Amino acid sequence: MTASSHESALAAFRTQLEEWNWADQTAARKNILVAFLELAIANGFNSVSMRTIANAVHIKPPSLYSHFPAGRDEIVAESLRWHFHRFGVALLEAVAPAQGADEFWDAMVRLHFTRQVRLPESNLWDLLVAMDRVAGILPKEVRTEVDSWIELHENMYVACAKDLGVAEAEERVRVVITLLEGATRWASPECDDEELSRLTDQAIVITRALLKVDF
Repeated sequence: MTASSHESALAAFRTQLEEWNWADQTAARKNILVAFLELAIANGFNSVSMRTIANAVHIKPPSLYSHFPAGRDEIVAESLRWHFHRFGVALLEAVAPAQGADEFWDAMVRLHFTRQVRLPESNLWDLLVAMDRVAGILPKEVRTEVDSWIELHENMYVACAKDLGVAEAEERVRVVITLLEGATRWASPECDDEELSRLTDQAIVITRALLKVDF
């Protein structure tokens, strides 16, 4: 039986994730990546230096280079890869039980919305991508990777929308993703689980409506 569009997009997404092996990441490297993300969230991306990262993990700055020889750029790249990998694993788990395009869409939106609200690093990711598009702050090879990750994720939405019979799916999906990336503008990160569940259901209804609106 021929795979649906969203199943094919999901397979491409899974293949990309399988190319990354995080099993051999040392505890020290993971601690450094966590420290970078936490510092960037708390103080801003540009304020994070090798010295501030070293202070956060209680080692001398030169010791960072034994874990990340290329320095800050390598830490930035690896932290972005790690963030996207964790998001990807969570996404695969979320859509695994889905039966058909309707459930697949709802599962994607639910995960996307809840992570935007609950995980500050999701908003940091969006901010870094936006800043890079304006100011080119990321190394060229990292920018290429980021564009590839974003495309793979958006392709899942587009493919699912097409399976739902949506015309001009690409344009509508861009609007949907913009809405979801702004989740914290209308859902407080401090909201309780019940409120988050209600708002997530609301987000699903709104995104489905956007698929039907005439632009």
